[in-house]
Amino acid sequence: MSAGSPSPTGTPPASRSRARDLVEPRHWVSGATESIAGLCQFVLLLRLGATLMLVVAAVLIDPAPARLLLGTLIAAAVTATELAVLVRTPAAVVHWPWFVLVELLAGAGIVALMQGGPVFFSFSCGSAAVFGVTAGLRAWPVWVLQTAAGYAVVAWIIRLDHVPATLAVYLSGVPTLYILVGLAAATARTAVVRHVNLARSALDAIEHSAVAAERTRFARELHDSVEKTLRGLSFAATALPDAVHQRPDLAADLARTVAVGASTAADEARALLGMLRADDLDATLAEAVERACQDWSARTGLPITTGIGEVPDVDLPVRHEVLRIVREALGNVAKHSGAGRARVDLSVEGRNLRLMIEDDGSGFRVPDDLTRLSAAGHYGVVGMAERAQQIGGRLKVFSNQDLGGTQVVLWAPTRTLPGSPPALVSGNLRP
Repeated sequence: MSAGSPSPTGTPPASRSRARDLVEPRHWVSGATESIAGLCQFVLLLRLGATLMLVVAAVLIDPAPARLLLGTLIAAAVTATELAVLVRTPAAVVHWPWFVLVELLAGAGIVALMQGGPVFFSFSCGSAAVFGVTAGLRAWPVWVLQTAAGYAVVAWIIRLDHVPATLAVYLSGVPTLYILVGLAAATARTAVVRHVNLARSALDAIEHSAVAAERTRFARELHDSVEKTLRGLSFAATALPDAVHQRPDLAADLARTVAVGASTAADEARALLGMLRADDLDATLAEAVERACQDWSARTGLPITTGIGEVPDVDLPVRHEVLRIVREALGNVAKHSGAGRARVDLSVEGRNLRLMIEDDGSGFRVPDDLTRLSAAGHYGVVGMAERAQQIGGRLKVFSNQDLGGTQVVLWAPTRTLPGSPPALVSGNLRP
C-alpha cells in the first residue's frame, strides 16, 4: 500500500495522524514537562484530601479502625513520596512506567490489607488520574486492568460481607470510574501541552518579530549616521588624487576633510553602539529618560532638571525613538545653544506621550521649510522630525533669537500606528 493510499477502513493515514495529534500532541516543547508535573501534583493533592475525608467518615462508623488507619497511612505515604519527587525533580513525570508500577503495588498492598474499602477505591481512582496525566492515552491498558481488578474486588467484598442489593449495585459502578477519570486526566494533560505549545509558538513569533525590527532599526541608524558620513568621506577621497596634481591647496583641504570625516564616522559608530548597549529594556521609559538626562549632565557638566510623570508601557519602537530624540536634542543643547541649563519633561496627554526638551541658550530662527536646515548642514532637527514620523508622532521646535532659548516638543502615541502622518517642525514663537 502506498503512503498516500487510504487504509482498508477508508480513513486516510493523514487523517488518522491528525486525529492522534488532537488527543496526544507529538511536539513537546520546553515548559511542557513542568506543566505536566504541576498537574500531576494537583491530582495527588486531591487524592490525598479525598482519602483523608473518607477515612474521617469511616473512623466515625467503624468500631475497630486499626486496619483502616494503616491502609490510609500507606496511601498517604505513597502520595507524599510521589509529591516530593515531583517537586524536587519535575522531569521525573516523563518516567510514567515507574508511576504505574508504584501505584499498582501500593493498590495491591492496600486491598490485601483491607479487603477493599473506601481507601482502596479512592486511592485507585487517583491512580487512574495519575496514569492519565503522566502517560496520556497510552495508559488505556492499565485502566482496563484496573477496571477488571476493581470488579474482582467488588465481587470479593459482596461474597464476604453479604452486601445488600442496593449497595452492591453502587459498588458495581465504582470500577467504571477508573476509565472515566483516566480519560478526563488525559484530556487535561492534552489541553495543558497544547496550551504550552501555543504559548511557545507565540513567544517564538514575538522573538522573531523583535529580531527583525531590531535589524531594521539598526540598519536605519547606520544609514542616518555612519553611512551619510562615509558617503561624504568617499566623495572627498575620490577627488583627492586629481587635486594633488592640479590644486595642492584643495588637496590639503580634502585631506583634512577625509581625516575629520573618518574621525566623525568612528565617533558616530561608537556612539551608536553605546546607545544600543545603554538602553536597558528592563527599565521603564521614564527610568530610561531620567538616566539619559543624568548621563548627559555628568558628561557635559551642565545642570538639568527633569519633570517625569507616570508613563504607561509603550511599544519598543516608540521607546527607542523617544530616547533617541531626547539624546539628539540634548546633544544639540550642548553643542550649539550655549545654554547654561536644560530641562526635560515627560508626561501623558490623553493617549499620547508629551516630551519637552528646553534650554536657555541663544536660540535660532526656525525656517518653515526644513530643507533650509539640511542645506545649512543642520541635520539634527530634521532627524528628530523623521524619528517622530516613524512612530506616528508630531514634533515642533519653538525658538526665538531675541528672547533666547529653544523648546523641542514631541507628541507621540504609546503604540505604533500604521500610516503615520508627517511630522511637523515649525514656529519661531514660544508656545
